[in-house]
Amino acid sequence: MGEEKNKYEGNLHRRFVMRVLLPPFIALLFLSLIGLWQLDSLLRRQATDNLRRSATTTAAALERELALRKTVSKRTGEELLVIKNQYQDTRKTLDIKRDACREFIRKDRNFRNSPGGACEPFTVGLANNGVSLAALEDEYVVVVGALATEQNQRINERLSAFKQFFPETLAVIIADKDNQVVSSALSGALKGSTEAFATSTKDALTSSVNGRQLVVESFQLGLFAYPIAGGSVLAAYDLYNEQFIRQTWDQAPIDRKQAIAVILDSEDNVAYPNIKNTESFKTSGSALRSEKPTEINLDGVQHTVLAAQAGSSGWLVAIASPTAAVLAPSRDAQLAGLIFLGLFMVGFAWVGSFFVQRTLKNIVRLVSGAMVFGTGRLDYKIELDHADSEFVRLGETMNQMAARIAQAEKELDEKNREFISVATHELRAPMTAIIGHLSLFKEMHDDKLDPNAKLLVDQAYYGTARLRDLVNDMLNVARLESGKSEFALTPVSIKTVIEEIVDTMNVVAAIAKVKLAYQNDNATEVIADENRLRIIINNFVSNAIKYNRPDGKVVISHHIKDNQLVTVISDTGLGIPDDQKEHMFEKFFRVDNADRKSVAGTGLGMYIVKQYIDQMHGVLWFESTHGKGTKFYFSLPLAKVTLRVKVSSKIEKAVKRVEPSHATKAH
Repeated sequence: MGEEKNKYEGNLHRRFVMRVLLPPFIALLFLSLIGLWQLDSLLRRQATDNLRRSATTTAAALERELALRKTVSKRTGEELLVIKNQYQDTRKTLDIKRDACREFIRKDRNFRNSPGGACEPFTVGLANNGVSLAALEDEYVVVVGALATEQNQRINERLSAFKQFFPETLAVIIADKDNQVVSSALSGALKGSTEAFATSTKDALTSSVNGRQLVVESFQLGLFAYPIAGGSVLAAYDLYNEQFIRQTWDQAPIDRKQAIAVILDSEDNVAYPNIKNTESFKTSGSALRSEKPTEINLDGVQHTVLAAQAGSSGWLVAIASPTAAVLAPSRDAQLAGLIFLGLFMVGFAWVGSFFVQRTLKNIVRLVSGAMVFGTGRLDYKIELDHADSEFVRLGETMNQMAARIAQAEKELDEKNREFISVATHELRAPMTAIIGHLSLFKEMHDDKLDPNAKLLVDQAYYGTARLRDLVNDMLNVARLESGKSEFALTPVSIKTVIEEIVDTMNVVAAIAKVKLAYQNDNATEVIADENRLRIIINNFVSNAIKYNRPDGKVVISHHIKDNQLVTVISDTGLGIPDDQKEHMFEKFFRVDNADRKSVAGTGLGMYIVKQYIDQMHGVLWFESTHGKGTKFYFSLPLAKVTLRVKVSSKIEKAVKRVEPSHATKAH
């Protein structure tokens, strides 16, 4: 019996491991490896996507700058050609009238009533100096001179306006269709010569010249020349002027400790900044323009480069980061994943083996007990050690079944059906529970790291995030209105809170093309609940960015008034219509205007902010002009003043308690 039991137990153990434990183990291992591979691909793609987003954002900003200069340059050139043509047409008309007037004076010795008003432009000179051909020629010179002076004044005004709009401009040249300079404005540093630009103005007669680099008098110039009706226009900019490419380069959203931004012109030459290894970028120009990850060696370090083109200008923004830094998250994740996978598999095998062994022992005891019952030993009791409740119930049921069989042996034929019915009913529940637990155990481990589930979670995330915000806001409102919201009012450094929020929101502001600035003068400690204060500041800054305009500003500042620190958040955004201002702090209110239909929100933020400020003994108000911007003000008690008042109050109370004692002693 013992040998048969051991043999049975060994076969059952082997079948259990092969059919129950091994399949999910292999499936989990396979899914885990797939998950690691997917995670590695995701992290690599995410790293390169970050570089690509930075390049795309910067390229878009550069495109706007270049497009603006192109538009203004062409318009300026066309206007100056019109001025020049008007002067030439007027000059031709004057020449014709001068010749006609000369013939009239020769015949009649008079200038009045000249045919076609030929002498009218010269009437002043002829009237003052007498009717003569000499007086006519003198007046002709005067009129032509005045006309030329007026033309030059108009040209100079237009060129001056151009240079004032673009202070980095060192030269503006307008050439006619024969490449003859019609008008020009040159910086004094260029010594008045347009010869260096002749090739570019000639090329521009047929096609645009986008950023051809040229060194003139130690200046690194970017030449932009475009064809216009009747000729071409050229503008030369100082590439290293603070107000040109440097501004776009500064705004590149990158971590400059791990990445560099490089701007290339239409001929793949590095335009900014002045770096070594410019040849590496030039030779890789065609690869970079494909906007695919490209490997470049810079100073002996392998870099991964992603580039984006600045529209049709031909210019390129390349973001380079050391390949090791780009792949670092992927390698760390691989190592962590392998360690986790190894520990998980070892744990799974150990736990699985432990439960299999324990389950097998109980199953063997149940089977052995059933075999004993089969021999007729109905007084045998099945005993299980550390068994699950289902096995215990099954063992007890089998023991009860054996007892019932013993009691009903005399009436076996009559009680057999009843016994079978009861036994079947009693066995179904525990067996169903066992199968349910095993099925649940399999489901809990089979679906881990499922890519399909990951995809569904990703698709549901953004909608859930908005729902979460709404639920959180409504929960906060409910707590406030129920009086269950507790405030821990302590001295808080508002400067530290705002600086942390500004650091976080700078990325959002850069994406929205809004300049975020914090003027921390007068910043001091206030009495507030720090967590609620963060929510208040974050809400104001987030709204100021969302409801702003491209190239807008958000400024945070402080001033002290009546022992309160007044914080001001001003923006240059959409503003609030006058007829809706009184509803600003109502629940679920949102400004109803076409200019902000696309901005998402719950309408609870400002209501919650006002309640928080009220609870912290502050005051909230605002000033706004629709279409020009808004200023929100809120005040909080100064920590120093509040603490000083509390200490003074305690001293006064202590003095009052002490004074009666002294009086008694004196008597």
